[in-house]
Amino acid sequence: MSAKRSLAEAEADTNGSGKLVPFTSYSDVHYVLVSLEGTLLSEEDINHMSKRALLTVNTAALPSAVQQVAVRLVAQLCTHPTVDSMDAVSGLVEALYTSEPSVRCEIYQAMLKLHELKGLFADVHLAIEAKQRLDDAVMRDLNHSQHHLRCSSLAVLPMVRPQKTQSTTVIDVFDTICKYTTDAHPKVRQTALNAIFREHLMAVNLPVEMYDECVVATKDDFEQVRLVAVELVWAISSTYPEYPVVIQKFKVTETIRLLDDAFVKICDMVNDSSVVVRQRACTILGRFKNVDSKFLSQTFSKQVMSHLRRFVPRGGTRGYAGRNRGVRGNQQRSFIPTPKGDADVESDEFRLLDSGAAGAFVHGLEDEYQEVRDAAIDSITELSIGNASFAAKAVDFLVDMFNDSSDRVRLCAIRALVSIGERSLIQLTEEQLSIALSAMKDASHIMRHGIYEFLAVSSLAKSENLAQLMTAFKSNLEKYPEDQMPIYLALKALGNNHSSMINAAFVRSLLGISEHYLSREARIDDIVYAGSIVLIMNTKVATRNTLVAVLPDYVYSHLPYLRDKYRGCLPDDILLTVPEKHLFVKHLLDTPHVDESVARLYLEDRRDAACKAFASLQDSLSRFCLGFNSQTIAASGDGGDHAIKSGAILKRKIDEYNIHQSSALSGTAEAEAEAAAAAADPSVRHYEHTVMYYARLASNIPDMQILSAKLYQHVEVLELASKTMYGLYEIEIRTVGLDLDSLLALRYLRLFAHALWLNCHQANLYDPRVAEKLMDEFSQRVRRLVQLAKSRSAEISALEILALDIKNKRISTESISTFIDSFKPLLFAPSTGRCQYALASFIKPSLKKRIIEFNHLFPLNLKIKSSVVWVPHRESIFVTVRMPTQKCVKLCPPPSSLKPLAPMHWSLEWDSVSVSLPLGSGESTSITIDIALRQAADMPWADSFIVKGNLVPRGYKIENYFKCLADDNDQYVDIHIADDGYTVNVNAVEFKPPASIHTRA
Repeated sequence: MSAKRSLAEAEADTNGSGKLVPFTSYSDVHYVLVSLEGTLLSEEDINHMSKRALLTVNTAALPSAVQQVAVRLVAQLCTHPTVDSMDAVSGLVEALYTSEPSVRCEIYQAMLKLHELKGLFADVHLAIEAKQRLDDAVMRDLNHSQHHLRCSSLAVLPMVRPQKTQSTTVIDVFDTICKYTTDAHPKVRQTALNAIFREHLMAVNLPVEMYDECVVATKDDFEQVRLVAVELVWAISSTYPEYPVVIQKFKVTETIRLLDDAFVKICDMVNDSSVVVRQRACTILGRFKNVDSKFLSQTFSKQVMSHLRRFVPRGGTRGYAGRNRGVRGNQQRSFIPTPKGDADVESDEFRLLDSGAAGAFVHGLEDEYQEVRDAAIDSITELSIGNASFAAKAVDFLVDMFNDSSDRVRLCAIRALVSIGERSLIQLTEEQLSIALSAMKDASHIMRHGIYEFLAVSSLAKSENLAQLMTAFKSNLEKYPEDQMPIYLALKALGNNHSSMINAAFVRSLLGISEHYLSREARIDDIVYAGSIVLIMNTKVATRNTLVAVLPDYVYSHLPYLRDKYRGCLPDDILLTVPEKHLFVKHLLDTPHVDESVARLYLEDRRDAACKAFASLQDSLSRFCLGFNSQTIAASGDGGDHAIKSGAILKRKIDEYNIHQSSALSGTAEAEAEAAAAAADPSVRHYEHTVMYYARLASNIPDMQILSAKLYQHVEVLELASKTMYGLYEIEIRTVGLDLDSLLALRYLRLFAHALWLNCHQANLYDPRVAEKLMDEFSQRVRRLVQLAKSRSAEISALEILALDIKNKRISTESISTFIDSFKPLLFAPSTGRCQYALASFIKPSLKKRIIEFNHLFPLNLKIKSSVVWVPHRESIFVTVRMPTQKCVKLCPPPSSLKPLAPMHWSLEWDSVSVSLPLGSGESTSITIDIALRQAADMPWADSFIVKGNLVPRGYKIENYFKCLADDNDQYVDIHIADDGYTVNVNAVEFKPPASIHTRA
């Protein structure tokens, strides 16, 4: 059944005069609504259904359930461009006066949907009469007894009365909405606040007068109301940061900024009973800018502020009338003593405003839920950027978070401290250093590396602390050798930050040098000794010059080796501090450590061996393709054994070539020289790789010819045919610069894989039309290859025989079997120096950003940055994401994300890759991102079928495949070009957004 059938029934329901009849049953109208999806209807049919649905809505005698579904049908049909939204809305407005409350709720929700999709109240203007009736209906329903109807009318009110530049209109609308922020039902209060916040998101300036209502709403009993109220408090304060707020307590008047008052109010929400509200409050605190320092500092102290003293009268006005700028006049005043440590709420120095911010971040960092602690740390980091004194106070609390039970919280604290230290060095106390040294023993390498980064931006108070730190580094180097480079980088920064502490006595103690006796030369491969040298040599130049008399000569002789082995760990100006007597060392530091001529000799021998191996591979491939034919095989008497031996020889030559290519040279300079040579002429390497890949595919031909005669081994044959088809497409798609003769060789071998599949697959397992389609495209492939061979003046006897059988309509299973037995591949010899290989490489972020947290209720947004080379057309590039279920999702990047760098060189920078992951809260997994190329297949149906291999299900229905082809999914062959996929670890985080019956798109 289809929606068109429903239209036929609708026509049948009209009387003879053509008058429409409304839907009378729930099933009829619901069926039409469901049938709209995926059905193409004419303009006449859509208008007909729209009118009939409107008639149903305005028929008051019908059940309310039927009218509600009819309203949804009207809203769905109005999204079509041919439907007049004005007439539909006018009909819905009339129904507001005759329908029941549940139907009116549905009508308001339909108007919201149309406003979001088509700009109903913004771009499309209603008639004056319809607009007035709608406005009257909304104002009437605002006072209805049912809270659902009040919520729906509240949500649509700002759209019925759009905000304009005149402040009077704005205040009138917001005054109406604010009345319902104190409604008896929490859903109505939440909807009212959501409507206000939605207007803020649409760049409407909220009136400052509603700030008090929002503050009151932060104390609401309903959690969702408090969530929205906190957002509104911040929104209004950020719009009017300098607006004066008058605080009156104990007959004392004080004026502060609205920004500071809002900051204090949100600080008080950190103590809320709901974990979601506490998390939101901690998050919003980080958005504030330019908060007064006295309020910021109070967030780290649980004591009420005691500055800004003022006199509070005790009984009447005594002691206050004569006060002027600290002058007490003639009146006497007395103090009531208060125990130390307690806050005297009746004292003259107590201010209720300050108590809200007292200890806000302390409470946030001590919260039992790690989500709240994470949010508090993030906000502290943001606030520390603009306030150095606040950052200094935050260090002690953030260092204490190293002892947190959650790995994520500890890592978040480390990143916050690193962010603070990158702006100004962190002055560590002995207690803080002790905590950091304990954290260095963490079993997680991510945590340890984060501690090293934190220590790199820290400053110690005493040289004894630095010695203690070096002892801890020594212990970690022995226990975790993989931490060597991160520790060396930290030592490099510590040496630069503590040049004044690294004196002669410290160096003697560190290296174990005696002041009176000669010292034994240290081992150059000692990683602890190397770390000590990194620390010493990264001090200031003046400090290094003073240490010349202390350091033994062997230290300077080790510098060239240490510089080349640990790149980036020694300073660039190391040559300035080497004494003149070490001229040889200076020469080595001024030139590469290893003699380049030696590396060049090794490289030339290496390349010569690889060239000889490749020449031998080419010779074996030529013998395999051209060295024998049916006459020579028949004369030899060994039949197929000759082809098998040739294939085995070709495989052995391929393995020898791979061994020469993959063998690594010893030493750093040799590897660099080889990389430089490869970069100088990459086409040679690409040419060799392409020929080797073709030879590997061709070497399997004898095995496939033998196995094709054994029906019980059809599974192995189909797998080989599938791999061969995919490999040949990979060569053609990824290789730029192939001539027509090379393309003919590739396509002729694809014909062999096609014939092999036809001969060996069990047709009775699939739909009979599958075999017919495969045979039909096989004939088309033969005809195209004959034309290409004629254009290249190539004579292929087996191909001509097949073409003759097809022309005479004598093609059969026997002729295909004969073709398979007599098949021999064409020589594949592309032009040297013209072949380039398509490659993609990801520019991966640092390790600390490789674990991505996302809200499990929404898709994951990824950021991809990659370089793609030797791809002619940007339209063929797309991104694949392999899900945890091994399903591969294909995403086409927008044209703006692909920028040309050079001919056939592209830079892919995609900032928002949306991926939907089936994860629940707290679940973790990993996904793999890859870059692939897409090309239309020679035979779109057969080649896609063959590439699937044994993944094609039994009882395969050809209609399903034709539907896929119509959707443009399977008529392409996709080839991955990134040699190393980018794997990202993701963690689904629980997040409870504010519940709302209306969510803006």
